[in-house]
Amino acid sequence: MEYVIRIINDTGEETPVKAVTGSNESIGGEVSNPSQGEAYAMKMAKRHVSVGAIVHTADQIVSHQVSMISLETGAQEYGQRVQYIYQKAGGFVKSVAMGALAGSAAGPLGALAGAAVAAVTNIGSNIMNYFFKQDQIATQRELEDTSRRMRMMRATVSGRRYSNVTEY
Repeated sequence: MEYVIRIINDTGEETPVKAVTGSNESIGGEVSNPSQGEAYAMKMAKRHVSVGAIVHTADQIVSHQVSMISLETGAQEYGQRVQYIYQKAGGFVKSVAMGALAGSAAGPLGALAGAAVAAVTNIGSNIMNYFFKQDQIATQRELEDTSRRMRMMRATVSGRRYSNVTEY
């Protein structure tokens, strides 16, 4: 099954969002004409909102297909692996794309810099999560070992297993 998301702007304008007509007076009563920077900021904000909506819709479609794997095939472990890979890879791609979009306000080099910063940040975050998970597993292991030692001590009279074997 293949999904294609296509957005077509057939209005003939740069953006399909219609500008508000009427009074251009601001709250202070002054007539405001947006500067070139403000117009560019609005353009970037509209682009960010539309890309965010597309990413969210695509994410929902792919997430649904991934969640159906274990139901359709019966292979739960395989479904879990695919879901984990999708979460990691999809999160990385989304963060890099949003970084590039945010940096594109400064041009192509800004988009490249934004994507690079997002990639490094995402990789650093994943490394940190692995270390935190490792610490959590080590702590759980220590607690289990302590619990096992305490059970062994309660199981014998003198606190050591087979301590009186030599007497028999």
